[in-house]
Amino acid sequence: MKKSYRKIKADRRHAWIRKDRESKIGEIEGLIFDCDGVIFDVSKSFRETIIRTVKWFFGTVMSVETPKINFCHIQMFKNTGAFNNDWELTYAITLHHLTNLLANAKKIEVRDKYKGDVMTTYSFFRELGSFLGKTVKKNEGEDLEKYVNDVGAGGLEAAKERALGKLAEAWKVSVEEARSILEHLSPFRGELYGENIIKRFFEETYCGSKLFEEIYGVPAVFHHGKGLIEEERPIVKRATLKEIIEIGFPPIGIASGRMRKQTTPLLEKYHLKEYFNLDASTFLEEIEGKERELMREGIHVKLDKPNTYPLVTTASKMKVDCFAYVGDTVADVLACLNTEAEVGCTVVSVGVLCSAENKEEVLAKFLELGCDVIIPTPDELPKIIREVRR
Repeated sequence: MKKSYRKIKADRRHAWIRKDRESKIGEIEGLIFDCDGVIFDVSKSFRETIIRTVKWFFGTVMSVETPKINFCHIQMFKNTGAFNNDWELTYAITLHHLTNLLANAKKIEVRDKYKGDVMTTYSFFRELGSFLGKTVKKNEGEDLEKYVNDVGAGGLEAAKERALGKLAEAWKVSVEEARSILEHLSPFRGELYGENIIKRFFEETYCGSKLFEEIYGVPAVFHHGKGLIEEERPIVKRATLKEIIEIGFPPIGIASGRMRKQTTPLLEKYHLKEYFNLDASTFLEEIEGKERELMREGIHVKLDKPNTYPLVTTASKMKVDCFAYVGDTVADVLACLNTEAEVGCTVVSVGVLCSAENKEEVLAKFLELGCDVIIPTPDELPKIIREVRR
């Protein structure tokens, strides 16, 4: 059902407030922010790392045709709501192009799986690239846009199933045989300490060699020097954060799929840390820790957004029952809707447009989902709160 909005002027731009939720907006007791695209601009860091990783794997490691990928393609994945995790987004793009290559080649015989370390895996894919380069004359296949539309909200698991079906059909084998082959040819199974060269290159490129070694305890092997994290700059102004606290809100919580170890130094660097409640915040370390805990009990579940876990955990530690969550993607809005529906607390969804590659498209998505507040940047938030309360 289409929601009705009040459109107001925010500086020289516009903001949208859902009319039937104004009373709820006025009642919020606290604020929780996403990090990427809300606190920090990650267009030249995380999103650039996705592109560089895919190009490195195909162009440098495998020495085959390099996929054409840009920020608009990444935004398409984000708009499904299923690719909040940038590692998984990178895996999905890699899988798409690798499947196209394999489907245009003759069936590959599976030998013993390669073992263990990242350099062995690197050598394996160099050999595979050499083989495919000789057998594949042209890497023809569906374009990325069609792929994203077909995979939709199914996320990486849907992408894997699609790849299996495509290879089974191309090679005239059963889906189970295709599964066995694709498992053998996966560049992103396991962790970066072992076989996962996609994740390894991604993290080295993003962190830089110094921070990578500090976080993971092993030296970088593929990327040396500064990381793209150095390109991140604050989106939200210190004056905005100060004003939020002056309105009467407690320090702001963060619920994010990025690492705490990657975030805290940036907050300190730009003198923003004092405005956030980091003890109550939820980052990737806490999300993965809870997933491992549940796995030991036999429960296999993904707890990153749009799952309710990051928002519920942060709000509980902040001791707020009625709060607003500020995010920049479809997954963020879905996390708000899921939390309100499943937990019963009031969650006001605030969507910011500043990080979107195609702002009109993301605005349309937010409106379609019934996002409560849509603003150009986080800096309009104090004005919206005062406008509603007035």
